[in-house]
Amino acid sequence: MSELAAAWPMILKLLLAGVLGGIVGYEREVHERPAGLRTHILVCMGSALITLVSVSFVPPVGDPGRIAAQIVSGIGFLGAGTILRQGNIVRGLTTAASLWTVAGIGMAVAIGGIYSLLAVVATGVVFLTLGVMSRFEPALGKRLVQDIRLRIPAGKPEVLPELLQKLTSLGVAIQVIRGLEIGPGEERCFQLKISVRRSVKPESIVRILAEQPDLTHFELS
Repeated sequence: MSELAAAWPMILKLLLAGVLGGIVGYEREVHERPAGLRTHILVCMGSALITLVSVSFVPPVGDPGRIAAQIVSGIGFLGAGTILRQGNIVRGLTTAASLWTVAGIGMAVAIGGIYSLLAVVATGVVFLTLGVMSRFEPALGKRLVQDIRLRIPAGKPEVLPELLQKLTSLGVAIQVIRGLEIGPGEERCFQLKISVRRSVKPESIVRILAEQPDLTHFELS
């Protein structure tokens, strides 16, 4: 009976860790990220459980920080699974960071006391950062990298400079221009790697490309 009474505080800590991890995971789930509600709950509760077990090892029998320390490095392998690279575009870094953060939240809850309060505050900050800061990213100048493939008549080399001028006036930064193999007929193929502000809509870029009379073909990805 005494053991059960002693276990209740630890059970409550596990439940609190699950709730806090679920708050962060809910935001990731709504935005359909690789790691969502269940993953964040499991990571937060698992970190809390491991920390609770590790603090039971009292020196000189064991080192209480030895097992818990592995959470910090071990969570990196799980976070790496959420990171995807498509060309020069890397996705999933924010989700990996949120997993790493909820692991720390779970550890703080397991320690208890003032650290539980810190875990609650950290959860609120993480939730606001993920849910609110994305609305301010366009104003902060965050840019997206995209690729454009073009086909231009070989007899009209002036088309490319004119097109680049129009894209630049829209706020598009040209990073790379690469000539590809000769296209079908008398055409030249080019690949442009552009950097675009989030405030610039893809429709605006497509409109400029579509209105270019001597552009025989284009692809935006």
